[in-house]
Amino acid sequence: MDNDNNFFKVILKHPNIFLGIVAALVFLPLLGSYPVLGQWEPHYGRVAVEMLESDSWDWFLDPVYLGKHNFWSKPIFCFWMVFPFIRLLGPTELALRLPFAINGILFVLLVHYITLRLFNDPKKALFTGFITIFIPFTYLISRQFMWDITFVTFLTGATGFLYIGERDHDKKLLRIAYVFMGVGMLTKGLLAFCIPGAVLLIWYIVNFDGKLGFAAFWKNLWNYLLSLRLFEGIGIFLLVAAPWYIYMGIKHGVPFYSEFFLEHHFGRLEGTIDKPDGPLDFYIWQISIGAFPWVGFLFPALYLAVKKARAVRESAFVLLNFCFLFAFYTIAATKFPHYIFPIVPYMAMILADCFIAVSEDEKSAKAYPFIGLIAALLIALIAKDLGTGINYANLIYIITTHHVQNWFGRVFDMVPYLYVFTPLLAVSAFLPAVKPTSKKLMKCSLAVFALTTVAWSCYINFYWVPNMLEVFTPKHLVEIYKAQKQPGDQIVDYDNWKNRSMYFYLGTGETLHRFTKTDQIVNLIKKNPNSTIFITTKVKKASELRSALFDKLGILMTKIADDRIDTYMEIEMYTASMKDKDKDNSELWKSNLLTEKDLPKDMQKINATVGNKTLEILGYKINKRRFDPGDKLFLTVYYKVLKKMEDNWQLFFHFDVYNGVIPNSFKHDDYPLKGYFPTTKWEVGMILKEEIEEEIPKGHPGGGVKIYTGFYNKSGRMTIDKDSFNDGQKRFILGTFNVNIK
Repeated sequence: MDNDNNFFKVILKHPNIFLGIVAALVFLPLLGSYPVLGQWEPHYGRVAVEMLESDSWDWFLDPVYLGKHNFWSKPIFCFWMVFPFIRLLGPTELALRLPFAINGILFVLLVHYITLRLFNDPKKALFTGFITIFIPFTYLISRQFMWDITFVTFLTGATGFLYIGERDHDKKLLRIAYVFMGVGMLTKGLLAFCIPGAVLLIWYIVNFDGKLGFAAFWKNLWNYLLSLRLFEGIGIFLLVAAPWYIYMGIKHGVPFYSEFFLEHHFGRLEGTIDKPDGPLDFYIWQISIGAFPWVGFLFPALYLAVKKARAVRESAFVLLNFCFLFAFYTIAATKFPHYIFPIVPYMAMILADCFIAVSEDEKSAKAYPFIGLIAALLIALIAKDLGTGINYANLIYIITTHHVQNWFGRVFDMVPYLYVFTPLLAVSAFLPAVKPTSKKLMKCSLAVFALTTVAWSCYINFYWVPNMLEVFTPKHLVEIYKAQKQPGDQIVDYDNWKNRSMYFYLGTGETLHRFTKTDQIVNLIKKNPNSTIFITTKVKKASELRSALFDKLGILMTKIADDRIDTYMEIEMYTASMKDKDKDNSELWKSNLLTEKDLPKDMQKINATVGNKTLEILGYKINKRRFDPGDKLFLTVYYKVLKKMEDNWQLFFHFDVYNGVIPNSFKHDDYPLKGYFPTTKWEVGMILKEEIEEEIPKGHPGGGVKIYTGFYNKSGRMTIDKDSFNDGQKRFILGTFNVNIK
């Protein structure tokens, strides 16, 4: 035990070295080993690369994206941060992330320094720095090309240095605070001085003695502003921040100021731009994920902080910052989880105070049975949320633009790891409650809790996130394109949300065609008859493309790759060329072409026509008549062609609950035969079968289900010839089945 105390004393003597090494071990490893995350990292990365490759004299001042100088959503400073790293390392993942990881290390050291200056308590400062490192908000954001670690560094420094500088009459610290505000303004805009200004003003108001009267309020406020060296500070702030904004205004005029300030500042606050919003409790849930597992102790820690704030001014200042920031971002209409990151330094200080109190103060230790129970229950409940349903939707959202990733399914499942970590965290949090007066048990349990948190952080940082980000990238598809392309070949993005990553990985020397209509791809292929066109698209769009190309050009698409990883696959890559015109593709659809003799005797016969006797629906087969939620449904429908069709029709199936409750319905839309044999190629007398596979939704309420089907094109749905088969919306009533009620 003496050796442990000696080791701790050594750390207290050199806390910056200890925290710097630990932060480096958490923030730096494997930074360049996984692809950039769509959509932010490749977007910002492409801007930085285009700026560096620009021939303009003002290349380092005016952000450019896809050749246009209209990237006005963010200021300039973070681009300046990455320029030297891209010059040194090239446009790589490591070059984009390394400056922010280094920034994360400096952020931890800054939080330690501010805590030490606030409280003059080396132990509390050390614990605060350690907790800051292992809060998921910190290590997730520090390892990405995101503005927020830089902004929060300057914001925290500005607010802390203003308070300490005013308290200690430290002119140097006050001047640094205003420099931080200026650089913060170049990092993320107006909040860099609005938040520190609001906090310091509120701090003055809550500490003013109302008995002194109204006149004294204004007199003392003036003296308070002078003690903050406000006018000198405004000059410093403008000297740092104003030149770039003036330059951009001179070059681009009112449109720049309008978009940057009105749209991206006040628009986000008011919710007038297309960004995610959430309920008032949004950040309670985001903190529970983004501060796991420390959040288990947060509510008891806040209670202790409120009690301590009555006696210790600095504790009150920390609590004020925490509450103000939480309220500000909660009230703001635009809500991303990482927006709440500015509370992390203050949360870490509050938590550190709690751990020191329960391990050293007998009165606080006696309350530990309650504290430990609350912590263990919260950890278990939040771990259950992490492992329930789509387990990464909230955690990965901290560093993504996607509000709900409900299309990925269960990928890189963390549940097996939660089964290991959660019991250790919950038990170590609760164990001191068995004998709260035992300081040895308390310290050992908290040490186990801390070490388990470190292990959890390593799992998230070095295994889970690198694997998860593979889900968001088309990097290897671009690599395949570059390896296979020949002179004249081109690449198209068709309804592929990963296009920002494609722009980054293709580089500035390649053109990525972003098309939203099949005719655009048809025309591109016509104009380049001797070239191969590479096409990336969502799986669900492949039939549409396949059908259009075969219908209008008589060519096939050939699949060459997809983004399959673990249980996930969403984007496919195809090639298409006029060189493949009139190649026989009958092997892809001919098995669906039948004769009268091939029709199954046990099919449910219908024999009704659609489209003014264009097609006859002969009948259908279904694998069973009663399903459980989650069961597979296999449906085969048989058609006979009565008239030649000039249009390329699509096919739909709707499975509606009898009571018509839409949320309990599901559907299947596609081109017939997955687009391999468009309806324009169907000949009179042909008999074809269409086979579909669907899953009964797991949340299906059960009951009778009607099967509706039909054909549609841009003009609408094909008519149903007989009223008894028409539901009134040109949907053919095919049949029924039942889903068991659970």
